[in-house]
Parts: sequence; C-alpha cells; structure tokens
Amino acid sequence: MGLLGVRNDRVTRDSMNEPNNSFAEALAAIIKPIVKEALREALNLNLRSLTQSTAAEKAFLTIKQAAATSGLGASTIRLAVRRRELRAQKVGRRVLIKKADLENFLEANPIETLTD
Repeated sequence: MGLLGVRNDRVTRDSMNEPNNSFAEALAAIIKPIVKEALREALNLNLRSLTQSTAAEKAFLTIKQAAATSGLGASTIRLAVRRRELRAQKVGRRVLIKKADLENFLEANPIETLTD
C-alpha cells in the first residue's frame, strides 16, 4: 500500500505488451498465409507474362507456345501440322512453327459475317 492507503500496482511495460504481443502474433498468423498466396499469384502472373513475351519475340514457336499464342489447344495445333494445314519444322524431337506460318494459318479461313 502506498500513501493514503491506495494500492501501488505498477504495471510494467512488459506486462502491458503481453496482450498486444499475443494479438500481434494472432494477427500475423492470420495474415501470413494470405500474403503468401498473394505473392505466389503475383509471381505466377509475372512468369506467365515473361513466357508470353519471350514467345512474342521469337521467330519460331514450340507447339505449346503456338497454342498459347493462338488460343488454340496444343492437340489442335498438332492436328493441323499432321494434316499439313500448318507448316512446321522438326528439329530433333522438337516441332517448331514459324510465327508467320501460324498467323497465316489463323487468317486462312475466316468466318464470314452474315449481313441482313
């Protein structure tokens, strides 16, 4: 007891920070997975844009790159190559398609619009 019969409870800074620390730890536990997921998504988007920009700079494309560039499936690209509708070169085990040949293939059969 202190002067005038008042209890002299001094609260130390450490004891005041304990609830704040546990709150901060709980908040960090909640936020950490959210931030990790957001970073993963951002990194994946950056990697996708890098591969697409790399494909845009090349004169020759692989089947996968041609599919990604054209919006078609890889099986559709392979079928067009097999039917000789799309020119391609085989280098070793890899099939390469000229970007210009892919553009010509895509522009070869446009759908005519109907006019009333």
